[in-house]
Amino acid sequence: MNEIPEKQNQPHQLEKLGAFSQLYLQAKRLLGINIFLSVPLALVWAIVVAFQPSLQIYGALWGIGITLLSFLFLTPTQKELQKNAAKIQQLFDCELFQLDWQDFNVGRPPSPEIIYRAGSRFKKHHSYDKLRDWYPVAIGELPLELARLVCQRTNCWWDAELRRLYSAWVITILSILAVLVLLIGLIGGLTLEKFLLVVVAPLSPALILGITQYKENMQAAAKLDQLRDKAEETWSRALRNHETPEALYDASVKLQDAIFDNRSTSPLIFNWFYRRLRDEKQDSMNKGAEALVKEAKQSLGQAN
Repeated sequence: MNEIPEKQNQPHQLEKLGAFSQLYLQAKRLLGINIFLSVPLALVWAIVVAFQPSLQIYGALWGIGITLLSFLFLTPTQKELQKNAAKIQQLFDCELFQLDWQDFNVGRPPSPEIIYRAGSRFKKHHSYDKLRDWYPVAIGELPLELARLVCQRTNCWWDAELRRLYSAWVITILSILAVLVLLIGLIGGLTLEKFLLVVVAPLSPALILGITQYKENMQAAAKLDQLRDKAEETWSRALRNHETPEALYDASVKLQDAIFDNRSTSPLIFNWFYRRLRDEKQDSMNKGAEALVKEAKQSLGQAN
């Protein structure tokens, strides 16, 4: 009853999927560099300075320097890549869901040159195979206005689940790091003043980064839960009251803009973490979509 399952696998749509995947990948690499400089290298500095106090000023300068590098270059560049990726993903969704582009909320659409350049880079190193059937194929049995809601709810559910699991991983690593900090101070027999200068200062970028990642991911997950609730409320009204396609269209536009805002501002999650959960969560996602399709068909009197 709609063409989303077929259209999402067309070459120009796969190019968009590859393009925003590539830009997200580049942004995540910058985040990885930031973490590498902030965590393992900072930990090395803390250990070295604990046993060579004469180097303590250099350890402190390292921590300050990495914080400034992150603030002035790494993070802004990462955010710019992420925003462009989110715009391409928004364009992909808008075309599939037949939603008008909202300049006021999202800004200008991404240029064809950005899509082509990023898509070409992706295609050099990756296959489109894992990008096919981006949304559950079961939604093809629904009218477009209902299929949109299933896809939007799926986006919110999947991202929120991923962020909660990632936050748990981050807080575990942060706790281990905190224990290491204390052990370094005890082993080195440092006074409080030296402990702060020699250990805490070099490790401050790692601690700040970890706390920020945890906090921002949990906030994003909570926001996504609210968006999913909105999608489910709209879904229930659509099945119960048989709202007009125009009313459902307006609700989907608002949801889509909120999803874009979340994609463009939320912290990034590394691909290796996503790949670990992809198969399991994708199965759950497909089963959830099939259940919603069955519910809609029963409500619309189309059940077999």
